[in-house]
Amino acid sequence: MQSRAGWTISGRMPYERFPLLRRVCQMATWALAIYGLTVLVVFYCPLSDFMVRSLWVDPDRSRAPAIVVLTAWASPDGILNEQALRRIHTAARLFRDGLSPLLIISGGDTESEQWSVAGHMAEFANELGVPRSAIVLENESKNTYESAVRVAALSRKLGFDRALLVTDAAHMRRAAGAFRRQGLSVSPVPADPWALGWETPMLRMRKFWSAIHEYGGLLYYRYRGWI
Repeated sequence: MQSRAGWTISGRMPYERFPLLRRVCQMATWALAIYGLTVLVVFYCPLSDFMVRSLWVDPDRSRAPAIVVLTAWASPDGILNEQALRRIHTAARLFRDGLSPLLIISGGDTESEQWSVAGHMAEFANELGVPRSAIVLENESKNTYESAVRVAALSRKLGFDRALLVTDAAHMRRAAGAFRRQGLSVSPVPADPWALGWETPMLRMRKFWSAIHEYGGLLYYRYRGWI
């Protein structure tokens, strides 16, 4: 039985009378199915491993006049995120191992002029045993390209043409290319050389989005002539 408004006794509206609604529901169902399948592939298959593997560069822990570490993120009260902790810890270890007498921390803060990510990372480096006299801050750069430009200019001023470069493994190819484009030879030291095949689903998701971000960054940097 059906009412004059086109509703059935059960209160449901038949899709046959509203083909557009039916099509929208079908498209939504397919979209959800594709999304769910994609999540399963990213979480439980080695797709993210293959994506980040081509971004890796071989590490080179040879002696150099300086160590350059790129900033990540810190809260106003100095709490470093995981990337910043890994990077500065790697850089401090290189310094303690005697591979360089100088640590340059490069990268500014885009949110506030009242605090400095580089400054907070420098404080942690000091806690890890790097003396303040051995730390140089470059906290004006807003991205990897600006870091390459400013650090290369600083290297010419200080009289060196090679440095150890510390950043995330997925970010290293773009960062090293940008620095070399500015005439500064860099030896890459990834702060997080991800292993393949054993990570948790959430870590695979992080690797997946890191790879997407870096592939986009590489295309953009090549388009701009920055690498």
